[in-house]
Formats: sequence, structure tokens, C-alpha cells
Amino acid sequence: MFDNEEEYESEEDVKNDEWFKDNYIDLMEGHPREWIAVMDQRIIATGSTRIEVEDKAKAIAGERDYSVYYVNPTATITDTGYSQR
Repeated sequence: MFDNEEEYESEEDVKNDEWFKDNYIDLMEGHPREWIAVMDQRIIATGSTRIEVEDKAKAIAGERDYSVYYVNPTATITDTGYSQR
């Protein structure tokens, strides 16, 4: 059912995760509803699908590790579930 191996997150993944968290507000404004690939705490690819972004990132990164994230949009009047009180 499950492997006994623990999932390993590289030091680079951890740094990218921290960068993503620290910059999330700016990312929501600049890349809403987009997938982004991050390497060395910098965006190396963006796109509307994960596959598209992974293909671009692999071409840029080669054998190096990179992280992929989805950026949720900021809440606006047109977003479902938003209500102004």
C-alpha cells in the first residue's frame, strides 16, 4: 500500500517553499490562476497548466531541481464565494 520510504524534500525545495510563502501576496497579484516553476528562489516558468510549466521548467533547469506551485487568485467581486459585507 505505502512505501516505507520517507518523502525527501531537498534543501532547495525548502528554500523555494519559504520564498513562495514570503512572496505569496505579490504572486497573487502578478500570477493569479497560474502555475509557476521556481528554482533558486526565482520564477523560471509560468503557464496555465502544470504540464506546460513542467515542460518549460525541465528545458531550463535540465537536471537541477525546481519546485512547482499553483497561485490562487486574490478575492474579487467576480470570484465565486466572495461577498461584501
